[in-house]
Amino acid sequence: MWEIKYLKKKELKKLFNIIENSKWKRKYYLRDLVIFNLAYYCWLRISELSLLKLENYNKEIWQLYVKRLKGSNNSNITLDKDRKLLLNKYIRIYWIKEDKEILFKSKSWKGMIKTNIEALTRYYKVKAKLDSFHFHMLKHSIAVHLLEIWLSIFEVKNYLWHKSINSTMIYSSFSSLMNKEMYRKINKWWLVK
Repeated sequence: MWEIKYLKKKELKKLFNIIENSKWKRKYYLRDLVIFNLAYYCWLRISELSLLKLENYNKEIWQLYVKRLKGSNNSNITLDKDRKLLLNKYIRIYWIKEDKEILFKSKSWKGMIKTNIEALTRYYKVKAKLDSFHFHMLKHSIAVHLLEIWLSIFEVKNYLWHKSINSTMIYSSFSSLMNKEMYRKINKWWLVK
């Protein structure tokens, strides 16, 4: 079995704090903060993130429509209040007005491409002093974190819009809290003593 890499909650918080606190040093900190927040909360691949346009965001009901790639189900993700406020602020400050306008742009005002996002990822990995971090780990992190707050495997499957429960089951073996709880239950209720 292979190892899925993900950020622990403490590491994720550290990453977001580093991005947030870079506002005095980096012109594009808000864009970066929104990118990494949405990537985590909406479990986005780089390619899916780079396709997002203003028309994909329904401000009235706080939903983001994501066209999934690699055979995944397309999804409408309802944002929480923090992500909604962050995205609304970003749209307002960056003057994104046209429905067909790409949400995330590079310094040259073209759509962000994989190399742009990978460069940002490397930059923030160093700043946050993370041993291991690549962008796709955000997608893995949300899956493990949802299991660690005791959502059922079916709830996580539905949240992640997985077609198969098998895709979701992979993450259950990486949740140390779930494993600890499983062994606690086994030891508590062990039938033969």
